[in-house]
Amino acid sequence: MVVYDLICEQNHKFEGWFPSFEGYQEQAAKGLVSCPTCGSTEVQKLPHACAVHLKKEAQPAPQPKERTMTPALTPADVNELLIRLNHHVRENFEDVGPRFAEEARAIFRKRSEAKPIHGTTTPEERTELDEEGVPYAILPRPKLDS
Repeated sequence: MVVYDLICEQNHKFEGWFPSFEGYQEQAAKGLVSCPTCGSTEVQKLPHACAVHLKKEAQPAPQPKERTMTPALTPADVNELLIRLNHHVRENFEDVGPRFAEEARAIFRKRSEAKPIHGTTTPEERTELDEEGVPYAILPRPKLDS
């Protein structure tokens, strides 16, 4: 049994237990080694002195490390984030109103200066933008207290 200290692209450090160095290489090549925190398969070994267990007797099963979980967001938290996002867009993006599809196309085709915009579209305009490959995002509107 070989134990390696590993690190993912998000700098999460964790331990991996493998039957051999070759076993680690084979699993890593197949994308089977993943970060328990974020799930990334972009994992590298950290330099360290390896622990190698050569005895044929049964080794105790490794105890899984306790995962630190990000607390779940409440609906009120999500709504607060949406309020902040919508406020940021209103303050920092040009409101082009119902001309959004036309303006987005012009920017995408480089016929207009690239700038952050927001506005409204019809379902038909969104379908056309999708078919033309013009990127956009639909922002949900937060619930506002009355």
